[in-house]
Amino acid sequence: MGFTAAAGFVFLLLSLSVVQGQNDWGVTYTSTQICAVEGSTVDIHCSYTYPYRINGNVTVVEEVLWFIKVKENLPVDVRTDSEFAGRVQYDGDKNDCTLRITDLKPSDSAVYSFRFITNQPGGIYTGEPGVTLSVTGNIFNST
Repeated sequence: MGFTAAAGFVFLLLSLSVVQGQNDWGVTYTSTQICAVEGSTVDIHCSYTYPYRINGNVTVVEEVLWFIKVKENLPVDVRTDSEFAGRVQYDGDKNDCTLRITDLKPSDSAVYSFRFITNQPGGIYTGEPGVTLSVTGNIFNST
């Protein structure tokens, strides 16, 4: 287990890479469990892979998203969820899928999963089981 300190906050990370995938499709999460302090910022890291070409057609990633909720059998992108308004961003370049959440709240505690959608038939892939984020009260706030 590793400890990372940033601006007086302590993050507890379970350092275990989890690769989920078949036939060159996959998502690798750097950590499967993250504990962070309320009010801090967290980066949830992952990378993803897919076949370059299927049946002669080059694979193109058309959409990427992180989600914690499903509505009408479709994942709800945290970027469009009002509970995260102005607090989330996706960082990274090709095949990197880092989610940054700022000003963490206890209600942000959830399992975060990454999904990517390609131009290939059936070319939708979700990395399961995802990353469990636990947000605890601010231990530095003395009232």
